[in-house]
Amino acid sequence: MADEQQEQNGGSGTFLYPNGAKYEGEWKLVSPAEGEEGDPRKVRQGMGVFTDPAGVTYEGEWEDDKMQGKGMMKFVSGAVYDGDWKDNQFNGTGKYAWPSGAHYIGSWENNQMHGDGSYWDEQGRKWTGQFYNGSGPGLQTL
Repeated sequence: MADEQQEQNGGSGTFLYPNGAKYEGEWKLVSPAEGEEGDPRKVRQGMGVFTDPAGVTYEGEWEDDKMQGKGMMKFVSGAVYDGDWKDNQFNGTGKYAWPSGAHYIGSWENNQMHGDGSYWDEQGRKWTGQFYNGSGPGLQTL
């Protein structure tokens, strides 16, 4: 971890990981849990950008070292998810766009389309309705 503008319990800076990943953004200090020994550790907290060694990038909110809140992930394939996050997963409302031009806008749960949403295929045809665990039984073409 380098280039830190340190405050007493947090700050902003750059984390460089042994595998080549990089985080630039805000962090906070977390003390060991009660009964555990060790020094406080820095965790991602607030706004930041994380890039893994393959080139996948997440830009958005962090809470206790997890992607949480609003954020955008760009995949190496060209796919993009922009929306709500909970515990490092797509959860809430968001848009996922595939490189083919197809996209989905709606509810997400545990990284899957789940709840009300609309899907547009590569030709621009739209399906809307209830999605369940990533599939859309009973969707209607509009």
